[in-house]
Amino acid sequence: MPAPIPGLAFFPGGYGLWDCSADKPLPPLPINGIMVLGHDFHSEDGYAKSFQLGGERETLPTWRNLLKLLRDVGIEPKQCFFTNLYMGLRAGSATTGVFPGAGDPRFVKHCEQFLLEQIRVQRPALILTLGVHVPPVVGRLSPELESWTLGRGLRHLDTVGPVKTNVTFEGIDRWATTIVALTHTSLRDASVRHRRYGGEEKHAAEVRMIQDAMVLGGLMAENQAKPPQSG
Repeated sequence: MPAPIPGLAFFPGGYGLWDCSADKPLPPLPINGIMVLGHDFHSEDGYAKSFQLGGERETLPTWRNLLKLLRDVGIEPKQCFFTNLYMGLRAGSATTGVFPGAGDPRFVKHCEQFLLEQIRVQRPALILTLGVHVPPVVGRLSPELESWTLGRGLRHLDTVGPVKTNVTFEGIDRWATTIVALTHTSLRDASVRHRRYGGEEKHAAEVRMIQDAMVLGGLMAENQAKPPQSG
């Protein structure tokens, strides 16, 4: 990244924190808060546009759908660190599909170790992964997530369990977290219709996943969980 985007942006394009701007100090990292883990940041062209604007727009599908989902489960964005599995930018303007660097074992190992460092520093009480590409990679870093490495796609995740508790990662002692595998919010309208969890479907299923994870992670009392909302 040539320089961090000063306003709203996932890390590493920006700071990954809510309410950032060039004219005030950075907000604190939400230690023991929530990590929202995407696949990769953007393309060179997308980064340049967001940098010029001073931040990503909340109206973009990724942010619009993500912020709605967080509101529906009672999570404030300031509780979150928004980051990505793969560091760097895609050449040109393409943004879909597997990150090109995923085919380079040395690069993948570097990104895995850097993700572990981010987790070690933040020690999140809850991790929300976005999309189908992240869970198999994260699954290699935790014995409790092995089932996520044995198949791909939303149906596989729903079959083996999209909500995992007491998840540990190599090199991080005396700590465990809860993790949820969600659809990527950039493509949520097309993908969420496939979700099934706890007797719920579609949007309501993902709301229930997060609510259950928040209870299990100590972020919300069970009697505070709201009924799943449609949408």
